[in-house]
Amino acid sequence: MRMMIWYSRRLCEGAGGYLTKNMKPERLIEAIREIMEGGAPMSTNIARMVVSSFQKNHNSPLTARETEVLELLAQGKSYSTIAQELYVDKETIRTHIKNIYWKLEVHSKAEAIEKAKKERFI
Repeated sequence: MRMMIWYSRRLCEGAGGYLTKNMKPERLIEAIREIMEGGAPMSTNIARMVVSSFQKNHNSPLTARETEVLELLAQGKSYSTIAQELYVDKETIRTHIKNIYWKLEVHSKAEAIEKAKKERFI
């Protein structure tokens, strides 16, 4: 898990690809050519790990609507704006937020967002 996060962070920071130490010489030459042509070589195992690190955790305790509300909250949107975008009352959003806090066992918006991102719920 830690390596997955490391690889995906490097990609977000601008890494163009990843090569492993145990790669065959022929594959290394092929990777160098790929880089020269603007490609981004990556071993299959590392590519799999990186892709899975970007996928959401499907074991989230949150409902689809709670997840949607939390994603909008993480984007910095207000309760009123979220209510308008989802065509519901502001009190409905407050109820969703209360349920999110309870399910994630947190006490603030910042804690909820941080935990949801860490656990890949959003």
